[in-house]
Amino acid sequence: MLVKHKCEFEWGVGVMAKRRRATTARTIERRIKEGRGKGHLENYKPWLTIHDVPSQGIVTRVRGWKSRRLHHYLSEHFELAHHYQMEWALDVFDIREQYPLLPLEKTLFIAKKLGIRHPIDPRTKHPIVMTSDMLLTVRSNGELKSIAHSIKPSEKLNRRVLDKLQIEKYYFKDLDIEWRLITENQINYDLVENVKWLHSAKVLDELAYLNNELICEMEPVLYEWIINKDKPLAKLTLDLDEKMELPMGTSMNAVRYLIANRLWKVDMSQRILPTQKRLEIQANHFQNWRANHEDNRISIPRK
Repeated sequence: MLVKHKCEFEWGVGVMAKRRRATTARTIERRIKEGRGKGHLENYKPWLTIHDVPSQGIVTRVRGWKSRRLHHYLSEHFELAHHYQMEWALDVFDIREQYPLLPLEKTLFIAKKLGIRHPIDPRTKHPIVMTSDMLLTVRSNGELKSIAHSIKPSEKLNRRVLDKLQIEKYYFKDLDIEWRLITENQINYDLVENVKWLHSAKVLDELAYLNNELICEMEPVLYEWIINKDKPLAKLTLDLDEKMELPMGTSMNAVRYLIANRLWKVDMSQRILPTQKRLEIQANHFQNWRANHEDNRISIPRK
């Protein structure tokens, strides 16, 4: 769970943002030279980081499943929430946040053409480089394409915000890139909470005590207990830890790992409540996956 004070943990960091740094031609040039807004996956550098801008609420860094790097988000309930949705989406290949709309001259031209005042730094009066909250790379019909997402709470969509979104929309239209506005109405918060719960369990190396052999030993027992015992998941996994003389939490981490890697299929659109409900497993792909490996030798994907 993210907290409102500086707090580092295995997969993410919740911090309070620093003050916005002044925008000048020199700072823009420096960020371009630093490679901000360039690269893909682990090599991408966002134009803005959590230290560059003020934010209402909590700003967050979270290590991405797809990119294996730290992502920088300026709102927990919207940008980070949508990130978790995109992490789970099978067609999404890459997530690039705080993507700059460069060159600056292009958004200045679009703003002038639309009769909209271009955003400026209130201190320096210099035009700022506008950013899109996310530029996704998605697989579509066997090809990769880009889709831009601007993520805003509906209550904040006043005239000025809508004007700036128009500049962003026309910027991507000129590049033949689809642009979408995402509000809370497009975010399934049950899915978000489920992915958040699973997020630190994606990679086996980062789970204490668990390894390939133990997962293979535990999985059949775990699955049998879950489908045959009418107990909340938390109670059942604690019972199994005790029975197998495992450290407390080991069985729960195994469950999270199996779901995070889609070896067990569950309805992710409905909130998983481990302390209140039993887990409903819709399909078990673990044994099929295991049987397909040469000589029945186990090497579970670690990334």
